[in-house]
Amino acid sequence: MGENDPPAAEAPFSFRSLFGLDDLKISPVAPDADAVAAQILSLLPLKFFPIIVIGIIALILALAIGLGIHFDCSGKYKCRSSFKCIELTARCDGVSDCRDGEDEYRCVRVSGQNAVLQVFTAATWRTVCAEDWKSHHATVACAQLGFPSYVSSDTLRVDSLEEQFREDFVSINYLLPDDKVTALHHSVYVREGCTSGHVVTLKCSACGLRTGSSPRIVGGNSSSLAQWPWQASLQFQGYHLCGGSVITPLWVVTAAHCVYDLYLPKSWTIQVGLVSLLDSPAPSHLVEKIIYHSKYKPKRLGNDIALMKLAGPVTFNEMTQPVCLPNSEENFPDGKLCWTSGWGATEDGGDASPVLNHAAVPLISNKVCNHRDVYGGIISPSMLCAGYLKGGVDSCQGDSWRGTIPEGPGPHPQEGKSVPEAHHFLPGLDSRADGEGPENLTS
Repeated sequence: MGENDPPAAEAPFSFRSLFGLDDLKISPVAPDADAVAAQILSLLPLKFFPIIVIGIIALILALAIGLGIHFDCSGKYKCRSSFKCIELTARCDGVSDCRDGEDEYRCVRVSGQNAVLQVFTAATWRTVCAEDWKSHHATVACAQLGFPSYVSSDTLRVDSLEEQFREDFVSINYLLPDDKVTALHHSVYVREGCTSGHVVTLKCSACGLRTGSSPRIVGGNSSSLAQWPWQASLQFQGYHLCGGSVITPLWVVTAAHCVYDLYLPKSWTIQVGLVSLLDSPAPSHLVEKIIYHSKYKPKRLGNDIALMKLAGPVTFNEMTQPVCLPNSEENFPDGKLCWTSGWGATEDGGDASPVLNHAAVPLISNKVCNHRDVYGGIISPSMLCAGYLKGGVDSCQGDSWRGTIPEGPGPHPQEGKSVPEAHHFLPGLDSRADGEGPENLTS
């Protein structure tokens, strides 16, 4: 076409040209339908690929926004089994709103350093006042927590409580006879304060105490019999692999990374009440079930916790006792002295120790542990950090599990001296111990 030639007339619009069908050669004989379809399919992605991609992205975004709105449970309770959201007032109200009734579980708890009793009612946790409190109520509360009975129950002045437990209260409905009190949170009424000025404290388990007469001497690494009666040796196919802590006659807690790839219960046995792994007379207990945290990820630090259920109960005696689990919202202050024990190597690159060892380590704030020169921000609020920033005293490398045990109220130990006994709690499990600095503990 020359420069002076008139422009060609624009071809009229047609759907054939839109889809590229003008390029098809029409034979005077019957067309091959398969060939035509194949050519159309080959042309469509080339012309409309951007439109198709944009459409798919828009659809995904719309679905994501819709699902986000549907599953947003801000200010509500989310049912884990069905992702259904219910109002907080519907939790622990006697009506099962979730598929498996989970909204009616965990309605009683023991909280804080003083073990105050709380129930969930009227959309919040409320501290139980001491008015009209009876031993039957203590038995019911502990039964809801999974214990056959209670060990002790006492009262505490309201002004002695941590601040978060001083705002919302309930009292026992004294009009209900004992045989009608089968769930504590259904047997209370809301109060603005406690008439008596006291609240209920509760202990459901005799735990964290040594029953032996041998005193605990601070100093030295080797442990003696009954010094750490909750310490367990977890043995895979007859060989010690990890440590654990006894928490009930049937349950031992350990680290998830110990059992993640070795989850066949029949391959494991557990020994308790021992110090030496060599020629130990301690009986072996078979394992019935292994449960590790559903959100645990290998090579990650968080949620590194697992439970092992024994095929038969452990008999508690001088050599074997359970450790205490921390109460809800119980805080352990920075610098608090803790004890860590295990059969791991006591020096870098060394062999595992045949004798149980222990070490004292202080808790370190997560802020310090998250410094770029320490853990660099990977310590989450659900973790504890313990040890020394320059290393030296730490958990034992290669033990793969260390329970870090803070002591309850009582004097701090002094080098070389026997100290009075205190309750021992298990707030965390060690996920890292290499002798190079503090260890992090997943609680």
